[in-house]
Amino acid sequence: MRPDFVFRDGERDSLYEAFLNAFVSPYHDYPAFITWIREIAQVRDAVARYRHFCDGLRERDLAADPLMLIRNAPIDRDLPLFDPADPVRSKYERKRTFATESFLALHAVLTRTELVAHASVNGGDFFHDIYPKRAMYGTQSQKTLGTLRFHRDFTNHFVRPNFVTTVVLRDTPRNAVYSTYVVNHDVIRSLEDDVLATLREPRFHTPYDDISTSSGSPLGDAPDHPVVAGDSDLRLFEGRTRGLDEEARRALDECVKALHDYKIVYIPRPGEMVAFSNDHVIHGREVHEIRDMESMRRRWLMKAHGVYSLEPLEGYFLPDRYGVVDG
Repeated sequence: MRPDFVFRDGERDSLYEAFLNAFVSPYHDYPAFITWIREIAQVRDAVARYRHFCDGLRERDLAADPLMLIRNAPIDRDLPLFDPADPVRSKYERKRTFATESFLALHAVLTRTELVAHASVNGGDFFHDIYPKRAMYGTQSQKTLGTLRFHRDFTNHFVRPNFVTTVVLRDTPRNAVYSTYVVNHDVIRSLEDDVLATLREPRFHTPYDDISTSSGSPLGDAPDHPVVAGDSDLRLFEGRTRGLDEEARRALDECVKALHDYKIVYIPRPGEMVAFSNDHVIHGREVHEIRDMESMRRRWLMKAHGVYSLEPLEGYFLPDRYGVVDG
């Protein structure tokens, strides 16, 4: 992947210093935190070039070009280690700076999108970690140590984010771990008409994801659904989505094969952010070889989910937490 934007060192350092002045934790008072970020977006000279880049993103054809890479981003420099038994609680106790959260929030503000959270993921945090958790090492979730198959975030949830942004904080090149992406449009246009016709029918089922179900949230049964809609909408989780009849299973197999045929491979590096349209990209992670298990257990990326607007989703929010989906 070639970078779409690279921060100059001075821009990065200026924003980093500004982010250190956060007067509130985004995990304790998100409304106050995002209000402060909006103020930074207006007054910081270091934002000017990035603001111009983000303005241009609104003209981008996301169906054809939904994936972008940002390098040399302002992220936390103090990176504590977390307790693998409960890394989320450990983060609350040990993380003292919020530069990475600030940058993810700034990106949302400058692209005129809004961050959304789900009560079923880390209790409704707006920023959550791709960090291994001991009890979930073998799951199909962001807390696994292994390969995470192709999927769309919140594949079959009643509130799916439009955008996903992920920043790399800590990784090691000794381990062969790669992020993978597929542009949905490339896959859909490669499939035969009869296969597509089957994939467009609600003859498939995807259970709710491991993170959401592990929280104990009463989501109920996920509804059956089509895999393909329009020219660029794919809804599946490889290995979890299943066809409900033999023809549907064959069509799904063809679709999964095409995902691997068209995949883009990216090697994550600290200080880089990948942002993409969740409506137009299927993504995953491939773990080919672990040469340093201790480093793998400490691997850390941070993620946020965005939507075009929170207003149409207000009926789904917790009564006392605006922007946090009840489910």
